[in-house]
Amino acid sequence: MSPWPIALACLLGAIFIAGWCSMRRLWWPYMVLAVLTAVIALQLFYAFRGHAGYHDLSALTAMKATVMPALVGTAIGTLAGERLGTGLNWRSWQGAVALIALAVALGAVVRALLI
Repeated sequence: MSPWPIALACLLGAIFIAGWCSMRRLWWPYMVLAVLTAVIALQLFYAFRGHAGYHDLSALTAMKATVMPALVGTAIGTLAGERLGTGLNWRSWQGAVALIALAVALGAVVRALLI
């Protein structure tokens, strides 16, 4: 199967969830999106890094088709929701958890691309 439909689904799903949560000030779906993105990014990073110098290139392809569109979609949805709705309170503990999880996911993607 081509990774492009999967990437499009991840992008549109993340835009919808982040935008809806940002407009309605709902934290739990946003935190679930951020934590799941971070967990998937770490799993794919460790799979790509491999063992004894062997890299699993299918894990990198999976990361490009799932995690990267999800991060972009989360950013687009959050910005759109902040403009259209009341926005999220980023100074709460939920905001800190979401930002840390998204930073971990972004760090895993960047580190995988630099290997």
